[in-house]
Amino acid sequence: MTFELVCPYCQFSKEVPKEKIPVGTKRALCPRCGQRFAISIPEAAPRSVIDRAATDSEFKGPEEETQKEFWRRGAPWEDRSDVGLWQGIYQTFREALFSPGTLFSTMTYTGGMKEPLAFGLLVGSIGSMFSLFWQFLMFSGGIASFGLLVSDQLPIGLFFPVFLVVVPIFVTVSIFLYTTVLHLLLLMVKGGKNGYEATFRVVSYSQAAQMVGLVPLIGGWIGGIWQLIVQVIGLREIHGTSYLRVILAFLIPVVLLILLAIAVLIPVLLYFFGNVTVSYG
Repeated sequence: MTFELVCPYCQFSKEVPKEKIPVGTKRALCPRCGQRFAISIPEAAPRSVIDRAATDSEFKGPEEETQKEFWRRGAPWEDRSDVGLWQGIYQTFREALFSPGTLFSTMTYTGGMKEPLAFGLLVGSIGSMFSLFWQFLMFSGGIASFGLLVSDQLPIGLFFPVFLVVVPIFVTVSIFLYTTVLHLLLLMVKGGKNGYEATFRVVSYSQAAQMVGLVPLIGGWIGGIWQLIVQVIGLREIHGTSYLRVILAFLIPVVLLILLAIAVLIPVLLYFFGNVTVSYG
């Protein structure tokens, strides 16, 4: 049996198994708007079935975190059998881009990686294809030149089928590699407490920003920046960590690249100025 909790302030709802609600619980904390509201649970389950029992009529301290887990759910994309395919895509796209804090603060991180990967592959591939197309178009000098270039290198009849196969493979590999590196960086700053799947979900659903690549020429750049912002917010929310830790995780590779550049540049400069000194000595 389940009990539907509905926030009277923002109308956010979640069905919670009655056996997971401690006896005596009188108030709930909405993870979307942060408001507390009164609830009445008939025939609540015995306290013995609760992993961590509440010590009073409200969740406090660690119990508040337990209560938040009651509200966690998949993205609308994962409920497309109920809301419909297009609504599932649209709602997930909208929430990922315009309210990532709400999406990821209420998102489960134990529902499996298959559904997030499917969404990331779908929208990421479409966005990447358009971004590449606009770049090819710009560097080839227009539609006519692009057509001639393709026909010289690869028959038109084969180009698009190859394109449709290569791009999704590239997107899939990129998602897994990027997630692996990013999660390791989060672990280094102690910001990845909810596991690899949580990071994977943020990376996959943040692919929604790649759809901005449909905008000619500048869409890819805007989408990349937007995706980074979504990831920073999403990682903070889904892991329950701080923005500082997330930003530090992103900055580690930048700092390493700067140090590497300095390490390479200093010997080059010493060699250059050494030769100049000898020439004029």
